This record gives sequence, C-alpha cells and structure tokens, in this order.
Amino acid sequence: MSNIAFTINPTVTPHMVTDLREAVGWDRQEEDYPAAFRGYWATVGGFDATGTLVAWCAILSDGARHAVLLDVIVHPRYQRQGVGLRLVAQALAHIRAHNINIIHVDFLPEHRTFYEQCGFSTGLGGIIEDNNTYEG
Repeated sequence: MSNIAFTINPTVTPHMVTDLREAVGWDRQEEDYPAAFRGYWATVGGFDATGTLVAWCAILSDGARHAVLLDVIVHPRYQRQGVGLRLVAQALAHIRAHNINIIHVDFLPEHRTFYEQCGFSTGLGGIIEDNNTYEG
C-alpha cells in the first residue's frame, strides 16, 4: 500500500487541484478555483512523500444531517493501491465525527463497485450537468 499522508482541510493551491484533475483526464476547470474552496464544508488531501497532492476529495454539507462527497480523485500512479479507499474513509470519518449521518455521492456506473467497497449502498438517483450559462 502506498505511503500517502492524508490531511483534513489541507492548504492547497488551485494549481495543485487542477493538475490532479488533469492527471485523471478531467477538465482542469481553472475558472472554478479558488472560489470553489470557499464553498466546501471540508476537504481531504492525500500527499506523497514529496508533498505532492495525489488524492483529493471535497465535501459539501448542511452541517446537521447531510453531506455530499465531490471530486473524489486519485492520481493514476496511485490508483488500485487502496489510496481511494483510504481517501473516502478519511472523508467519512470526518463527516461522522460531526454527527452527520446521511452521506451522498454521485458516480459513473463503472465506479459502482468502488463505492460499494467504501460502504455506500447504491440505488436510483439523478443528476443534471448543465453546461449552459444563463443570464438572469
């Protein structure tokens, strides 16, 4: 298993997160950062021995009952080594430490087994990804 150090609410730069997003084939979405950081209830970062961000998860919450995991990312070099399981476990432990007991996550069908291994029950849900910009 990889020697990754996990930190709750680590100090990270937008570039660190966008580089990790790009490493897994996602859009960098540089326009989202640093504004997105202000909207997160908490974050979890995983760092290798050189201090490079290699795992990341953002958490949204109402602070009372519900939390949502966002952007669960593990650098390809560290995938399939238990890093993702440890990342999600850290996020769940932090959420539960605040007595929040309904935890949501959205994922693509090919990630179902991973999230079931993390303890999630899967069922029906829905998501709208609207790439249009509206002016009001």
